[in-house]
Amino acid sequence: MKLKKCISFFTIAAFSIFTWSCTIYSTNKISPDQIAGKSNRGVQVLRVMKTSGEIIEFPKEYPGFIYKEAIVSGSPGGSIPLSEVELIWIKEIDVGLSTAASIGVVAAVVGVTVLGIYLIWWLTKETSCPILYAQDDMGNFQREGELYSGAIFKEIKRTDYLKLHHLTEKNNSFTLKISNEADETQCTDVIKLLVVDHPKKTGVFVGSDGIVHTVRNPLRPQSAQDLKGTDFTKALTASDNRMWSSNPVHKNPDNPEDLKSGIVLKFPKPPGAKKAKLVVRIGNTFWVDYFLARLFGLTGSMMESWYQQLAQGPQIREKAESFMRQQGFSMRVQLMKAGAWEDLGYFYPTGPVGMKDDILEFPLDQEASNQMTVKLDGGTFFWMVDYAGVDYSTDLPVEIHDLAPIEAIDENGHDVKEFLALSDGSDFVMPKPGNFAVLKFSIPAKNPEAERSFILKSEGYYLVHSRKEGLPDYQTLLAIQQDPTYILKFSLQEFAKAMQSKARPLQK
Repeated sequence: MKLKKCISFFTIAAFSIFTWSCTIYSTNKISPDQIAGKSNRGVQVLRVMKTSGEIIEFPKEYPGFIYKEAIVSGSPGGSIPLSEVELIWIKEIDVGLSTAASIGVVAAVVGVTVLGIYLIWWLTKETSCPILYAQDDMGNFQREGELYSGAIFKEIKRTDYLKLHHLTEKNNSFTLKISNEADETQCTDVIKLLVVDHPKKTGVFVGSDGIVHTVRNPLRPQSAQDLKGTDFTKALTASDNRMWSSNPVHKNPDNPEDLKSGIVLKFPKPPGAKKAKLVVRIGNTFWVDYFLARLFGLTGSMMESWYQQLAQGPQIREKAESFMRQQGFSMRVQLMKAGAWEDLGYFYPTGPVGMKDDILEFPLDQEASNQMTVKLDGGTFFWMVDYAGVDYSTDLPVEIHDLAPIEAIDENGHDVKEFLALSDGSDFVMPKPGNFAVLKFSIPAKNPEAERSFILKSEGYYLVHSRKEGLPDYQTLLAIQQDPTYILKFSLQEFAKAMQSKARPLQK
């Protein structure tokens, strides 16, 4: 009886792990003495969050450094006073080995003057969703992003589309690599490379419905403000690594308004426009993965039991989709219509490994207004938005080359292309970290009058391996079962707990 009760809790709580929870982090404390010597060992600032919630990511060639009371970088506008900084993502480089030793986050507790810098947690990456790499013109593999995030068991496997930015012809072929860098079993049924030849001076985007859209003249937002009225217009008008996010540091778990965060965008609307295509570049924050690792831990040694329970549950896909939307794990898109917000759809989670280009097309009523207002929202500190634009043009004809791999060699030298060619349930299985496959694709003839873009289509699911021993956390699981908003509260509670228990002063 107790086992059945336990599993019923898992069934409720497990939906919180349906998203991109495959990237899990461990935590370690670092003493003031350790951080004091880091300038000599090489500490790079990858990105910062300002107190407003704006995130600034430094380019690889111009990383930031903590110097006195500022973050400095060789990039334009790369000097940020610590008095304006809330969180700092840092990477420590072991100079002797010339490799990245660890990645961390630092919080700045600031007022009018710098009161100090506090270490919240030092993150060492343990696992990740299936990762896709593309070979560039130098023969190097560049990371593109994660595949089918959120499909944590077979019954909710899904098809995913990822726009590629680094793929280049090399040695008369296109080359990709999929890699298991996780404590998971990853099962990929299909991988196709969509080579899209389209008119020049247009872009192509694919949404979750698999429809290829052309974008000719995306209009920038006239204004972009968060739900508190803070202006992010400049940050969202271009894909320039200046991003909107939501500052979790001072949020109150008991205040319903603090549980979700969003951005309101106002765009010009031409007369007679019947459809709009919202184009975004979005990504998930590291925090959701850290938080979801905590949720995985709630199940203790019974993780396999709730896996089995979920797989047998009725309408599991619909329940999973509903839960992701309710809890802000999927990003909701709404349109202001007659003074009220109307749901348009959702963007799937992306995982925190990279930003993703996405698109949502929706109809417009023939209102007299020359402005269109949309809102993007999700759980607090779950999302980042780098860019948003809207295009009202009609889709142009494109030529799509739907390519299966001509070769797929795994780490043992076996050709596994037969497992990836068709959606037939015959999966290419990567059961442990270190498994990978290098895929080659033929190069189709190209119309010299067209431009070429690449979309990776994948279909699959993965099984997260059990990480915890001992009994489940019945008290927290019961709270999740009884209160639909508790997971969002729990997220903010865990963030505050991390700050209180792991914070250590680094300098005065």
